[in-house]
Amino acid sequence: MSLATPLMSVNPFANRAARRQTGANPAESAPLGVLEMALDTLATVVRILGEFALEQEDFDTTAFMQTSEQWAQHVLVAAPPPGADASSTEGRRDWSGVREFVRDYCRNSSTHNRTVITDLRQVVWVFIQNLNQTVAQSAAADERIREHMGRLESLAQKAASTSELKREVLSTVVAVAQVMEERKKMDHARVEDLGATVRKLGQELESARKEGEVDPLTRLYNRKAFDAFLSRTVELAQAFDQPACLMLVDLDRFKPINDTFGHQTGDSVLSKLADVLSRIFLRKNDLVARYGGDELAVVLRETSVNDARTLADRLLRAVRGIRIEREGTSIGLTVSIGVAELRAGETAASWLGRSDKALYEAKNKGRDQVVAAP
Repeated sequence: MSLATPLMSVNPFANRAARRQTGANPAESAPLGVLEMALDTLATVVRILGEFALEQEDFDTTAFMQTSEQWAQHVLVAAPPPGADASSTEGRRDWSGVREFVRDYCRNSSTHNRTVITDLRQVVWVFIQNLNQTVAQSAAADERIREHMGRLESLAQKAASTSELKREVLSTVVAVAQVMEERKKMDHARVEDLGATVRKLGQELESARKEGEVDPLTRLYNRKAFDAFLSRTVELAQAFDQPACLMLVDLDRFKPINDTFGHQTGDSVLSKLADVLSRIFLRKNDLVARYGGDELAVVLRETSVNDARTLADRLLRAVRGIRIEREGTSIGLTVSIGVAELRAGETAASWLGRSDKALYEAKNKGRDQVVAAP
């Protein structure tokens, strides 16, 4: 059987059942048996990733295990991959998606492990350095005191005069006082050095934590960072009676771009859109995140719905100006935007739900527009 020959079904296990019913020669079906074993092995590998996923900061192992199982089912029976519906897959397997899923997990785990090991080595090294300094300094100070005590003992054994003993006692007292003062200064300096080291390590850990909250493609914050920021925004807004708006942005007709020009072009489009959002939403107390797939989110603190709509209109115009040239075709982009202002006493889930409904309405009305939730 040539490689160009189509399979009887996208499901290799259905093929096996069909061959039994039609009485196909087992010898002739051997290549399909090899394919079935390969698919089963790959699905098992994907499941193992989920079963033995390493604990990481801001990493939901339960959700990851569920995603792993979805990919395994996708490999085995061409079930829809995570984030896709049955109508969009049409029985095809997304092999590049499987590779990216495994690669992303391995890359993130490797980065996390390197960060943990580096931080641990740094802490151990700082401890060793300070311990060595303390031991050396203490040894030198103790030696000075022992010298003075030795002279006192020698004078006492010789029955020295009172004046000699007095001078040596005073000298010893002064020496001990000096040693105590030096130790105090050294301890103070050592505490300052340790404090500076701890602050530096804290900054490095904070940078590593932030890097773990960033989506690798768009360089925007990821979904977990968005969820945490959204909850904090609700608490702050309600505690201080301040307005806040949530904006969901969906790239119009993204799937045809992926299908026509490939995933690399799709990634380029998402990166361009992320750059536009980063230029428009510049305030440090706001957050721009990749909510999922081709959908982005913006949390605007201390912002009324009217101001949010103004920013959304600016975003619409900026996206319309993006042009991407591929294969002799100029690709234009538009987005649909749903905006919702936080209500008094509203939960983060309800706020997100109203924003999503506004986005859905914007898409139903023809896309390339803003809809504000009532």
